[in-house]
Amino acid sequence: MTPFHRIGLLTLVAAFAAATAADAQNVVRGPYLQEPTPTSMIVRWRTDTAMSSRVAIGPAPNALGTIFDDAAVVTDHEVAVTGLTPDTKYFYAFGSVGGAFAGGDANYFFRSAPTTGTRRPFRIWTIGDAGFPNALLDGVRDSFKTFNGGSSSVDLFLLLGDNAYGSPGPSFLLANDHNYQLSVFDEHAAMLRTTPVYSTFGNHEHFVAQDLTQTGDYFDIFSLPTAGEAGGVASGTEAYYSFDWANVHFIVLDSEDFTPTSASGPMLTWLQSDLAATTADWVIAFWHRPPYSKGLLHDSDVEANEVNMRQFVLPILDAYGVDLVLCGHSHSYERSYFIDGHYGLSTTFNDSFKKDLGDGDPAGDGAYRKADFGSLPHSGAVYVVNGSGSEARPATLNHPAHVRGFIETGSVVVDVADNVLTARFLTGTGAIHDEFSIVKGTGCGSAPATGCFSETHGKLVLRTNADPSKNKWSWKWKDGTVTPNDVGDPTGEADLQVCVYDQNGALVGGTLLHGSPSWKSTPKALLYTDRARSVNGIQKIKIKFGTGPSAQIQARARGANIATPATPVTVPMTAQLVNLDSGKCWSSNFTAGTIKRNVAGRVIAVDP
Repeated sequence: MTPFHRIGLLTLVAAFAAATAADAQNVVRGPYLQEPTPTSMIVRWRTDTAMSSRVAIGPAPNALGTIFDDAAVVTDHEVAVTGLTPDTKYFYAFGSVGGAFAGGDANYFFRSAPTTGTRRPFRIWTIGDAGFPNALLDGVRDSFKTFNGGSSSVDLFLLLGDNAYGSPGPSFLLANDHNYQLSVFDEHAAMLRTTPVYSTFGNHEHFVAQDLTQTGDYFDIFSLPTAGEAGGVASGTEAYYSFDWANVHFIVLDSEDFTPTSASGPMLTWLQSDLAATTADWVIAFWHRPPYSKGLLHDSDVEANEVNMRQFVLPILDAYGVDLVLCGHSHSYERSYFIDGHYGLSTTFNDSFKKDLGDGDPAGDGAYRKADFGSLPHSGAVYVVNGSGSEARPATLNHPAHVRGFIETGSVVVDVADNVLTARFLTGTGAIHDEFSIVKGTGCGSAPATGCFSETHGKLVLRTNADPSKNKWSWKWKDGTVTPNDVGDPTGEADLQVCVYDQNGALVGGTLLHGSPSWKSTPKALLYTDRARSVNGIQKIKIKFGTGPSAQIQARARGANIATPATPVTVPMTAQLVNLDSGKCWSSNFTAGTIKRNVAGRVIAVDP
């Protein structure tokens, strides 16, 4: 392949215009996009006769001024486009050195990957066992397009294995090249020409390909990173690998021949080194056979591959705090609680393995939470079985690790925005039948909660000092109503947040995750005491239940960890306690008339 070079725009347009109508009929697959990085993208397609390859890119359909040529005469074309600017949209055309066959208009574009570590919102569409090219798969595909605002384009497209079964005939149920054409390239043409796709190896792929030798149709179809080209540690094989996108690190494992049968082996050795090396905010792993499932024909207590993945892979994932695991195989949707440490049969699962007893739904009993970004060992993960892309099989779906189970066709949409990951099960009819979020960090929300219980008396004091160890703040709320049911039980499942805001956003405070030993509970009160002031400098919180003078909330923090607020503040101010699971909150609102002092280093507010 020759290095890219720039040529005159008029020359390029003239060359593309010379393509004949007959040429356009030669493209029989693609284009599809592979191995996105901040500075490169692979464009692949197939023609029915052998010829050279060319890709032209530019900032607009009529400005494709940079070309990439490969003189080799082939039918399966693979052109690496390099020298890209990170997180930038490019339009492209593709064809032979002698002329373009397709593209060059507004429907042919891609976006280079963000710089690794960038915190910007992005969307993933993931589908499993979507191998039947039927009306059910059409419905799953089209319902996502509708959900996505009428567009088939997202940031990443993930295939969870068994991607091609085809239609009844000589090659039925084989994930071979012919059936990939029907189930993947014909069904998802609009998405594939704008969205990079990654895949994992399934048991139906294994019928016609060999993961140990990386040979066969599956490995011919995909260009997958083996040498850390897209981030992560080099695996040396397309059967398992890793890649980065924005602030997420992705791990792709092989649950077929590389399924571990002991605590060692090449895939596990690589997995540990890869997880140890990443500094990403989030880690998502995916493979085909699920560690927890009670799907028809596929029981994770019975099938050896599922048992071994659970027994030998999950301890490594837990040790490095992996956040989300996506699998297929069972033709259903199943979703776990927020769990850690369970490696045995379903009969051994109990509540002790749940890091949170709730459903993780922000509209239910609240999102799952982790204390910080990055690797937090044994902090909990969610396991999703997303195997109903083109068929749903009746089953009991009664694995005790799961909080949800649906016998419906559908897909999973994952949105990542800074410290929040949200996943939704979107059915083939367009309904959202499951949603959960994982939130990272102990900071305050971007704005105060609304609809809170008010008080009769409130006081807030903020003091900052040239010596940060002397910074402190305190807040007192009283003469309202505070009940145990509304506050929740932070020694059990309630995540509480105490924060102070002015008109520019959060000033001080933070989130106190449930289960902290710093919380003590009595029938009449809750007390939080942390002499180390480890969470945003918060030293003490006292909540007294009752109505009127007996109802009180007191909070106190000090030291460098409170993160010195800018003073004087911009009024009005709000101080509040929020139950992040139920949304119940208690608030003091300090207007200009209640601000007694507002100068550099000191703020005092009293209401009334």
